[in-house]
Amino acid sequence: MLRRMQETWRGWVNSLRRVQAAKLIFFPSLTGALTGAATIGFVELLNWVQWIVLGSSASPLDVLPHLHWYHILLVPAAGGLILGPLVHYLAPEAEGHGVPEVIEAVMLRSGRIRKRVAAVKSLASALTISTGGSVGREGPIVQIGAAVGSAVGQTLRLPGEQIKTLASCGAGAGIAAVFNAPIAGAFFALEVVTGNFAMPSFSPVILASVLATVVTRAYFGDYPAFIVQPYKMESVYEIAIYVALGIVCGFVGVAFVWIMDRLEMLAPRVRVPKMWRPAVGGLALGAMLIFIPDLYGVGYPTMDAALSGKIAWGWLALLLPIKMIATSLTLASGGSGGVFLPSLYIGSVAGGLFGTFAHALLPTLTAGSGAYALVGMAGVLAAATHSPITAMILLFEVTGDYKIILPVMIVVTLATMVCRALREDSLYSAALSRRGISVHRREDVIMRTHTVGEVMRPPIHVIPDRTAIAETVQYFLDHDAVRAYVVDANNHFLGAISIHDIKDPEVQNLGPLVLARDVAEPNLHSVAPDDTLADCMDHFILSEDDDLPVVNVGGDLVGVVSRRDVLRVYSSELLRHEFMGLATSDGGAHSLRGYVRLTRGLTIARVTTPPSLVGRSLRQANLRAAYSLTVVALQRGEDGEDQLPDPAQPLGSSDILVIVGTPADIARFRGIEVPRASAAQPSAG
Repeated sequence: MLRRMQETWRGWVNSLRRVQAAKLIFFPSLTGALTGAATIGFVELLNWVQWIVLGSSASPLDVLPHLHWYHILLVPAAGGLILGPLVHYLAPEAEGHGVPEVIEAVMLRSGRIRKRVAAVKSLASALTISTGGSVGREGPIVQIGAAVGSAVGQTLRLPGEQIKTLASCGAGAGIAAVFNAPIAGAFFALEVVTGNFAMPSFSPVILASVLATVVTRAYFGDYPAFIVQPYKMESVYEIAIYVALGIVCGFVGVAFVWIMDRLEMLAPRVRVPKMWRPAVGGLALGAMLIFIPDLYGVGYPTMDAALSGKIAWGWLALLLPIKMIATSLTLASGGSGGVFLPSLYIGSVAGGLFGTFAHALLPTLTAGSGAYALVGMAGVLAAATHSPITAMILLFEVTGDYKIILPVMIVVTLATMVCRALREDSLYSAALSRRGISVHRREDVIMRTHTVGEVMRPPIHVIPDRTAIAETVQYFLDHDAVRAYVVDANNHFLGAISIHDIKDPEVQNLGPLVLARDVAEPNLHSVAPDDTLADCMDHFILSEDDDLPVVNVGGDLVGVVSRRDVLRVYSSELLRHEFMGLATSDGGAHSLRGYVRLTRGLTIARVTTPPSLVGRSLRQANLRAAYSLTVVALQRGEDGEDQLPDPAQPLGSSDILVIVGTPADIARFRGIEVPRASAAQPSAG
């Protein structure tokens, strides 16, 4: 009975995977709904943990004045004591912002995220935020949503591109759910996570964001994320003041990124085991909270007060630098939380401070400080995260008022330009740059996205380790090979023999007791199927060989990769498409040259007719059905010209097929022409 149910489930899933509507509608909608549910669970978890540590789930600003100073001092440290081992042993990637890890997974691992990350990230972030960590809850929800989308794709065994899309859907749905802003959530995923606004990504992300918002609105109600007063421009001359605010927000964004980057670089130098750094950082944060309770947790009450113009300029001037330090300290010491909301917090403080002075100098031409705090939120967010479109749309959704949109557009644009001119990295890309991942250089992303296993070919020239020297020499005479790989009876890789190694007459005259394994060079550079192409190129530089053996973790020879294979993938991805050249000529003026652009994912290759197809026609071989390949041309013999294939004409052993298909299908087709080992037989001795 159980087996029948499992077979029915697999059949249903396989049928669903083939339906285009499922890819574009059902899977993204499912991801969005699950992310919305996960957001609800995470928010309730935050309230529950805060109730345990503070005795109330009310606003921390209302609770902290009634607690002893030592309670406030020790609560963040106690959270760090639990957080450190939790993250260290279960999921190290749950530490930090969350968004850089999602970008890395989408860019380099086809969106694959470990399924446990969602649970560990929820616990780690709840401990950090509810015990006083000065971070946001949107970063954890982005990573949780991405992990949910990735889990959906992996569970249904979808292709890598679809898993990547679902992970992006979850990331956008997370922002949409936490801010009640579906449009901003979708654009965050497209602008920050994927960096791609193409329709294959656009529609699914929109659906996921909408479904996540629907789920959270059904539970929490349709309330705005911030309490915002209705503001408008008081005068056309106020545009010049907003221009100045945009420049100021750009500098504030640069300062925030610099402080965060410096503290995260200095943290590993602290002579404290990494597992216990959250506790040490929590103790330092607790000392700050005793005097400045506004730093506790996400900080919504402080932001609402700044947006209403209810905070004195002196307190704003203090909060501006100290919030940057508190957030950076929380994350650099190993805490778990987001920087999206702290960027909004810092922007509201910076804008409020700027607006206070502007209104004092020009009271009849300017709005109150709250209007500048509102616009400053978008400016610093855009500058610090390099996401101007997301910032503009978020402010529009938060206010629901179009009157403030012109100042927002000016400030966001100028702030982003200033920050990018002074610092290339954002809060997110700076974390990736420290790991050697550059999101600004597309070639680096390409080389780290693809693995050796995707481009390797079956090993052609392989000889058993017990092959006698005379037979090895004969093998090189019979085959067009410069080097042959040596394996034992279990296909374990032992080394390689070069044609130059056996040219020496003394080697050729060795007796039958000397075997291939005795003269094979064992210390060769090799790569694993899971190595990236960037790692592969490092080995090519060190070895100076044109081909490298591919060896799995068990030591088996599973393939070979060449420089040409790596460069072909690089060139194809750099152009985003492969091009098939066409040329016709009648020997006179009537000639044609052109190119056909292949659909992304396809490539073109020349393959000698496999022995199993010799004497058969292309119609009989039916490569479309067997291998999903298309023969676009046929070369009769090595010196022949390409010609249109005749589907009824038998193939010869020297014919070369020009085929179009995916690299995986071409590799599968090549495999039928190459035996696992060569024809050389082991010596009887």
